[in-house]
Amino acid sequence: MDTKTARLLRKTDLSEDTRDFAFEILDGRFSGLEPGAHVDIHLGADLVRQYSIWSWSQDGRQINVAVKREDAGRGGSRAMHELETGATVEIGGPRNHFKLQPGECYVTLIAGGIGATPLVGMARELVNSRREFQIYYLARSRHLAAMDKAFRTLGLGDRYHLHCDDTDGQLDLASVLQSMPIGSDVYACGPEPMLNAVLDAGSAMRGGTIHFERFAAAADADLGAKGSFEIEIQSTGQILPVQSDESILDVLKANGIPVDFGCSEGLCGSCIVDVIDGEVDHRDGILTPDEQATNSYMCTCVSRAKSARLVLNL
Repeated sequence: MDTKTARLLRKTDLSEDTRDFAFEILDGRFSGLEPGAHVDIHLGADLVRQYSIWSWSQDGRQINVAVKREDAGRGGSRAMHELETGATVEIGGPRNHFKLQPGECYVTLIAGGIGATPLVGMARELVNSRREFQIYYLARSRHLAAMDKAFRTLGLGDRYHLHCDDTDGQLDLASVLQSMPIGSDVYACGPEPMLNAVLDAGSAMRGGTIHFERFAAAADADLGAKGSFEIEIQSTGQILPVQSDESILDVLKANGIPVDFGCSEGLCGSCIVDVIDGEVDHRDGILTPDEQATNSYMCTCVSRAKSARLVLNL
């Protein structure tokens, strides 16, 4: 996986638990910096975490990511918060599975907590392209709304709504989605309960599409028995068994078959491969139901097989 060396220029407190990290690439530049994109930050030998970029320089040399400290998490946020100014890290990407689609349709952005980070870039792009939109930023309280200042500096006026649980109660998402013009699109990013509430409220929409991104694995993503099966490497015809306690990614790595990977939780999309034949047991949190139903590609880190064999385009 290609990476670039970057130096931490500064870190800035955005709220009591969230900091902004500004990195500068030491040699070269990033291409593909766009709303919804994320990067892989290498924080140790086996510690790679994905963070959405919310701001970047036009020359592709500097990027900003905001990270909420999760002391009970898997260690990535703690490692980020412990970085000292001037420290160097390897950064891979960017890649984007949460693209802001072009068009003239009305757009509603719904952000929950730290899930606001990719939506700041989307709001900036919507302002610059003079598209019609609104944004709802859901936070537990105003002092925890880490990206509130970033949104307000865009001059959004009455298109921006900060909704705080402690003062405003629960947002009526069905009313929000029902009030949108016909054919409007929704972009949502946040914790799983919020995303599920948005998807449930989608029945009130009059056309349009809900686009969403998780930043934590779905609660039921790994439920179900894990049986054994085979994978076939299409380019060589090699057939490899995958045992119940192994992932496809584990088997590919053990057999020297190169495949990118990042989070190993089915969230970043780094390890997606094309599927030539077979039925996939999707357990990721990134592909939409429609994408999963095609059986055309899969996340090798978490997903498995419903059929006895999968033929992979490798």
